[in-house]
Amino acid sequence: MDFDDLTTEYVDRRDSSQTLAADTRVDSDRNPPPKGISLEIEEEPNNARESTNMNRTHRKLDARHLEMIAIGGTIGTGLLLKSGGAIFSAGPLGALLCYIIVGLQVFGVATAIGEMATYLPVEGAFSQLPTRFVSPSFGFASGWNYWLNWALTIPAELSAIGQYMGFWISKNTVQEWVWPAVYLAPLIVINFIGVRSFGEVEYVLSILKVIAVVLFLVVGFLVWFGVGTNKVLGFSNWNPAVVGDDPLMKFSNIATAFITAFFSYGGTELVGITAGEARNPRKAVPRYQQVSYPILAEPKLSRAINGTFYRIILFYVGAIFIVGVLLPPNSSILDPSSTSTKQSPFVYAFSVVGIGFAADAMNGIAIVAALSAANSSIYACSRTLMRLAAEGSAPACLSYVRPSNGIPVPALALSIVFGALAAVAGYISGTMLVFQWLSNVIAISIMISWMVMCFTHLRFRYGYLSQGRVLRDLPYVAPFFPYADYLSIIIGFVVTCFMVFGAFFQVEKFDMNWFIANPWLYCGMPLVTIAFIAHSLWGRSNGVTFFMIRFEDMDFETSKLVETPEETIINEVISRKPKTIKERIQRIAYKLF
Repeated sequence: MDFDDLTTEYVDRRDSSQTLAADTRVDSDRNPPPKGISLEIEEEPNNARESTNMNRTHRKLDARHLEMIAIGGTIGTGLLLKSGGAIFSAGPLGALLCYIIVGLQVFGVATAIGEMATYLPVEGAFSQLPTRFVSPSFGFASGWNYWLNWALTIPAELSAIGQYMGFWISKNTVQEWVWPAVYLAPLIVINFIGVRSFGEVEYVLSILKVIAVVLFLVVGFLVWFGVGTNKVLGFSNWNPAVVGDDPLMKFSNIATAFITAFFSYGGTELVGITAGEARNPRKAVPRYQQVSYPILAEPKLSRAINGTFYRIILFYVGAIFIVGVLLPPNSSILDPSSTSTKQSPFVYAFSVVGIGFAADAMNGIAIVAALSAANSSIYACSRTLMRLAAEGSAPACLSYVRPSNGIPVPALALSIVFGALAAVAGYISGTMLVFQWLSNVIAISIMISWMVMCFTHLRFRYGYLSQGRVLRDLPYVAPFFPYADYLSIIIGFVVTCFMVFGAFFQVEKFDMNWFIANPWLYCGMPLVTIAFIAHSLWGRSNGVTFFMIRFEDMDFETSKLVETPEETIINEVISRKPKTIKERIQRIAYKLF
């Protein structure tokens, strides 16, 4: 069936449903139903999900916004700047292993969040869902941990921009700390206009990032085989493949490189946050239905996460592989403690092969990526803080949402203050030092958030089934349950043990470099643990305990997604697989525009 025919079918079915509703009303006038029974169909207003509560955000994000946020949202400084440090410390093969292992964890996390977010598209999923399906204290600790993650990401990304600008303009001409302040200004305007402006900006920036990384992969692959240099590099730069004098040292170096991998993948779960402001969450947020449930319609991947695993392979594993074969692990450009070079290893890879214009273009894309990541951070930070305030875990004034555009003004303003700290901290300590410290704290916060959501998903699914509910009613069924969740949790636990070992292995002295490299030991896990225990003890007077919520007491109705008849028809039409080249081209155009 042609895609135009599908559109026509949608219009016809919509009109017929409206005609049927009208006929039902006329027939009910002639033959009224028995007393107490109504045949009227309650129609939601277009903004029903907002109008029911004026203190709510607006659903203005389309599927194309979430599609590009899912694809390009994770491409930031973790991949373009910090990834070189993983190759420097663990070697090209060691870094590759880290990214593959964390990539497997990301797949489990993304599908777990997808199932919960499509059924309950709420704001502040990382606090509200654990609160609802695990325990209030668990949600309190998870929410503040996730907020801290994004609050620190804002100055981290802006600090990285100062490093990128050093590629063009010397710090003797313009101080590095000035650039975070300059680039923060447009982000303030974008986020205060409304969620629609945030979505459009992220849509454009994500497209640019995806195109740039794909071009880098293509050019890097050609250079690897000698195009432009007349020298086939092969694996000559894999010398050594894993850095270390002995097996124990190699193991320790790989363990420390996991920090970089976690930071790089941070943001993959952002679709779970944006679900609360999506027009049609079922269409926009990830869906993957398994063949093992034949009653659930045909197997399909949803729009926002349609290529999560393949994207991981292409953008992360592929990019790390190319950088590893183009640059030796002892290159100063990869050294995170070096102050002699400031550009991204992706930029430097073009520079060493003499492609100057490409290096400038990639540096510009690196700035775009950092700006996009900072924009997403401000969005996620403000929404998480707003939800914490609505739950009573933060001052109530921070839950206020401006009715005209659905913007949580106080929470957004406080989030922007953290962006301003990038300029202040950069002035005091230098932007590179600030970036390294913040990114290392953020990495462990990301991992904790992922483990929390996987555990929450286990509780969600078991509680859902224990109440007699059926999987066919879920808009999206996560694949490989419960194995994907267990695998993600096990990876997080084992990697944490590896990281603790790597942090203390053969440490001669605990100097400033050690504290900068391992802030997660004294700022990450301890804070989350303290928050959980403190909330449990403080809330005992209000009935809060250390125990988890029983399956039969879980709430699966509040904020549950209820599709309108129009949304149901749209979802049925767009879920059909194109059969011809023309239909595929039309489907791609539909997704993009």
